[in-house]
Amino acid sequence: MIKELKKTYYLLIFPAVILTIIAYLLFYFKVWGGVAFSPSRNFSIIFFIVAITIGVALPIFLRVYFFSKLKTKHFTTQGEFIRYQKLIIKVAAITAYLAFIAAFLRMETFYFGGTVLAAIYAIYYHYPSEKKIKFDQKIFKVQKEGNGEG
Repeated sequence: MIKELKKTYYLLIFPAVILTIIAYLLFYFKVWGGVAFSPSRNFSIIFFIVAITIGVALPIFLRVYFFSKLKTKHFTTQGEFIRYQKLIIKVAAITAYLAFIAAFLRMETFYFGGTVLAAIYAIYYHYPSEKKIKFDQKIFKVQKEGNGEG
């Protein structure tokens, strides 16, 4: 299960990180001047807020929602748990791609930096390490499929 989650993680996150680094370095070393227009301050603010919301608030909401389902079931299956973990990884990946878009659009440093920080937080915090997955399995009372054991 952990291998499957890590594979999903790397397939979704790695391209976004590489694209962001390339876009930023091309701009930084003046190889590429960026897009022909500069995003407005209002757009940058909204974009920044969306990145923070998706990278920080949405995973918390999804975790609380998933945990609230335990009130009626008292356990979760391994399949449900894997789907939940993959959803969280996808949400983290969205934030990573938002960092790429911010670099591509050459947003003001503050908003670009904030978006990148939200992406770094999401990427780091939602990495499916063995220790984290085992802890979450205990929290969510994951039972193995078919044998009723936890």
